[in-house]
Amino acid sequence: MAPLVIAHRGDSAHRPENTLASFASALEVGADLVELDIQLTRDGAVVVIHDPGLDRTTSGRGDVREMTLREVRAVSAGYPSRFGDAFAGERVPTLPEALGLLRDRARVMVEIKPDSVTDDAEAGVEARAVEQIRRAGMERDVAFLSFSRRALVRCRDLAPEIARGHLFYRAEAGEVLAGAREVASDLVMPEKGMLSEELRDRAREAGLKVATWVVDDPAELGSLARFELYGIGTNRPGVLLEAIRDGDGR
Repeated sequence: MAPLVIAHRGDSAHRPENTLASFASALEVGADLVELDIQLTRDGAVVVIHDPGLDRTTSGRGDVREMTLREVRAVSAGYPSRFGDAFAGERVPTLPEALGLLRDRARVMVEIKPDSVTDDAEAGVEARAVEQIRRAGMERDVAFLSFSRRALVRCRDLAPEIARGHLFYRAEAGEVLAGAREVASDLVMPEKGMLSEELRDRAREAGLKVATWVVDDPAELGSLARFELYGIGTNRPGVLLEAIRDGDGR
């Protein structure tokens, strides 16, 4: 079976990442899942942006965590250094806005950035995201992702009904399995450089699904087939979906 195609920050090779334009484009090309990143503003709004700083992808500067939602929304999220003025009207979305666009159209992977994880279990980014996912009625259509085991344990305790996936950048197979057990997850997402036959076999024995990121080249997709992946995160979902339809991804 071909892996599911996960639109990494949306159709982010062709639209500014983590914007409604990027998510809409991912839907248009038929992505199975859409992945997005969240941070928490100073006044407690959950916003969709990868970095804690505005500098890389917006027309503004500053740390999202030290700014109000109004201040964050005042800048363009059109990634001007990459796309110029083509998407100048895009704004940093809130999580409810993103969920509203994607509801009933795609499953969603919400990555909690470790930058926004705090000691506040009751009103932190995890609790606020859970509240908004429940309000949207999307508990069964969303999975939380994070490198932060602390965040995933908190999600497990706050919302056991919402799936969780543990991200890893560099770790041994044993650590991957132990992390999955601790956060009660059936999905692990090691970076592609971590993939191995040992990890594949041990994950299979443990009943875990394995996904990876970021793969944009159809030839590389084909080379990863031996790992029997559940999903592939990509900045070019349309390209990979076409390759899978043409039989190049398996």
